[in-house]
Amino acid sequence: MIICHPLKLIFIKTKKVGGTSFEIALSSFCDETSVITPISPDDEKTRADLGYPGAQNHEQQVWPDGTETAALFFNHIPAAQAKASIPQDIWDSYTKVTIWRDPYDAIISRYYWEKADVAGIPFGKFVREFKGMLTENCRIAPLEGPDAMDVYLRYEHLEDDIAALGIDGLWERFCGLRAKGAFRPRSGADPDTLYTRHPGAADTVAEQCAAEIRKFGYTRPGTVPAMARAEPAGKNDFIFTLSAGRTGTAWLAQFLGDNLQIRSVHEPLGVEDFGTAMPEIRHMRRFNTLGMDGVMRDFWHNKLASLQAPYAESNHTLGKCGLIEALADSSICSRTAVIVLRRDLAKQCASYVGRNDFQNITIPWQWYLDMSYRNVIVNPSVFHQMGQIGWAIWYALEMEARYAYYQIKYAGRVNFVEARLEEATKPEGAAKLLAALGCGGAPVLPEKKNATRNQSEVTEALTAEIRILLDRLDFDPVATATAYINAGRALDAPAQRSAAA
Repeated sequence: MIICHPLKLIFIKTKKVGGTSFEIALSSFCDETSVITPISPDDEKTRADLGYPGAQNHEQQVWPDGTETAALFFNHIPAAQAKASIPQDIWDSYTKVTIWRDPYDAIISRYYWEKADVAGIPFGKFVREFKGMLTENCRIAPLEGPDAMDVYLRYEHLEDDIAALGIDGLWERFCGLRAKGAFRPRSGADPDTLYTRHPGAADTVAEQCAAEIRKFGYTRPGTVPAMARAEPAGKNDFIFTLSAGRTGTAWLAQFLGDNLQIRSVHEPLGVEDFGTAMPEIRHMRRFNTLGMDGVMRDFWHNKLASLQAPYAESNHTLGKCGLIEALADSSICSRTAVIVLRRDLAKQCASYVGRNDFQNITIPWQWYLDMSYRNVIVNPSVFHQMGQIGWAIWYALEMEARYAYYQIKYAGRVNFVEARLEEATKPEGAAKLLAALGCGGAPVLPEKKNATRNQSEVTEALTAEIRILLDRLDFDPVATATAYINAGRALDAPAQRSAAA
């Protein structure tokens, strides 16, 4: 990784793309204040023999304006992590560059680099069992979203793409280098040969790397190359729901399926769905503790890549473990609508209490949220002493704050559609919801789903008590979410400070 101040350029280094050679060449343009991260001893010797600056300022920095920091930059640092340590004006004004390589070819290079052939692991098995390596570069340098690069140099067209940067001498210095290039055999290791021998491997690459294959026009080995093309834009090809649960999500799934005539799923609950199509406990707990880390990015990459349009899912757990962040960085974002589904808060909370939803900790871990999570927007301390009712109210307000947070932060990128259960279940409100999704006509209204069967569980007295408590709190979700954001906090990042009030 390099921050070259004279060129006003930031290089984020992906894997198995010729990045070390590019880094050595680029370091020749750096001054004494530029950030250069260490590479291997042999490669550092090559850099030194050429008279280029070596590793420097990767633990202590003095920026052009004189400010000093003690950030740790390292080889293959993810763009999001680098961005968090680079002054905002530098990140915004410098050209951010990375190198991208055809994933069908890159995984072959990785196979031999890891010496999997020496270990006796067949190529097809390697690809199948180490899928995370296929998505690693997307985690380092995202293709879309706030951490995306300005320039993606194509490994297959480096001379043209480096020339387009307009840096005199860079190509000449780069083309004479071949760092880490002696691991792959000269014969029998080309894509056509390997994928013919292991046909299932190509299917795995196509599934895991669908977004980059579309973006750069990569083709399956043995097929005719195509021009790079953008993901075609559709009208709400995908629909998801941001909601708290006990808000009519099962009814909404039926409603969308009946009226839009598409596959509409409430919650994928098959035995093999947990951890793949459905987030499991570790995903819920991990996101709300560590944010959108590599494990969560892998989950979302795999889930979104597996979907076939048109598709709707009203699963409320998704919105509590990174749905919006994942969509915002995905190739399907412009084709997606997110329904923010609300319900009368007092009735919603009374439903939780009547079902004893917060009695067993595994239920909040899998379906709701835990007060003990470090990264929450609403401070739960005042609600602890109120027992189940307090937990239910805290959770409902936390979700209200999260709706506001996401709409403030992602309104320009994610298409949010507002809906209230009490209105959507009536003809006029249902027609309004369909219109917001781009569908006309008279709505079909399904019967209620998952409604409380024993009304004694949720008494009018309990609902009235909770309504009084909510009124006394006078909660403002927008102000609460704004304070959280202004404090420099984010739901997709690890918590470092206590929750906002």
